[in-house]
Amino acid sequence: MRDLQNSTIVNRLRDALLSSLSTNAMYLMLAQATMAGLGFFFWVIVARYYSAAELGYSSAIVSTISLVALTGHIGLDAFLVRFLAGAEKPQRLFNTCLTYAAIATAIAALVAATGFRWWSPRLAFVSTQPIFFAAFVGFAIASTMGGIAGSAFVAGRHSKFLLMKDILFSVTKLLLPLLFVRYFHAFGIVASWGLATATALVASLAIFMPRMMPGYVPLPTLGAKLVRRAWGFSGMSYVISLIGAAPKFVMPIIVINALGPEENAYFYVAWAIATLLFSIPTSLGQSLFAEGSHNRRRLHGDIRRAIGLSFLLLVPAVVFVWILGGHVLLAFGADYSERSIGLLRILVLAGFPITLERVYFTVLRIR
Repeated sequence: MRDLQNSTIVNRLRDALLSSLSTNAMYLMLAQATMAGLGFFFWVIVARYYSAAELGYSSAIVSTISLVALTGHIGLDAFLVRFLAGAEKPQRLFNTCLTYAAIATAIAALVAATGFRWWSPRLAFVSTQPIFFAAFVGFAIASTMGGIAGSAFVAGRHSKFLLMKDILFSVTKLLLPLLFVRYFHAFGIVASWGLATATALVASLAIFMPRMMPGYVPLPTLGAKLVRRAWGFSGMSYVISLIGAAPKFVMPIIVINALGPEENAYFYVAWAIATLLFSIPTSLGQSLFAEGSHNRRRLHGDIRRAIGLSFLLLVPAVVFVWILGGHVLLAFGADYSERSIGLLRILVLAGFPITLERVYFTVLRIR
């Protein structure tokens, strides 16, 4: 009897790990782990070759671009995940979402870049330098379009292409900071991030998307009816997501305004490392959304698997950070190890409540 019970447990564990939920979640976690892991080395390089002040300025600018890009999604990313699989014309649906998201982001980026002098005077140089201003707007649009493409990969249960896109982004980003350190200083870091984002977007639209949707061609497409339908489905979800995610991007701006660029550098390094752990519940939530959109009958079982797998992966990661986090931060420098470790230890504990929040919110979106 005991052997039979053990065999049943093993079979259930194997089925859970081999299910499409787990497979897509693993690709998503690998994608986010790649972003966070190689992002860790990116910021190590930056910390070694740029000053703490330059790191503080650039991280605040990148966070602002990310916030603008998130605003520019206008709920179309969630709409794609929910409805792309059943769409009669998936290419037209994707291109329409891509077009409207790019337009919305352009408007938001122009407003944000123009307003730096009022809401973040330390970053006002972005508003006054035409090259920096144009780059800010362009990088924001590329980031939004890349996010929409990623949502399409998740919706089509081809998260492997999301992983490939993020690997290309992360590797390209690693190669650029040393090229720009002499000429652009703090904005050289932003340029490295932005050009890598644009490279990954081009690969997504020209290489990966045609493999998921044979014959795909990226064309600007308008359809107000679709946008109204999308807003009807995901409008409130978008607002809630924006409110929930905004602190992640607003905090570096608050820190640089209140404490200055150097303190923001020490804050941001801890924040970036914690993001690696947060990729676990975030990836599982995204995969659960895609699975629940395809088959709601298995939702209760998928919820249990998602929470269990997240906690299983978080516990050893949190223990590692608490014990060895200070040594990891030495890669950035002794100052970072001393001044970032306390915050990092607090942040990683947030992975557990984040798991419950991601799963609960995902269930509401499915329903």
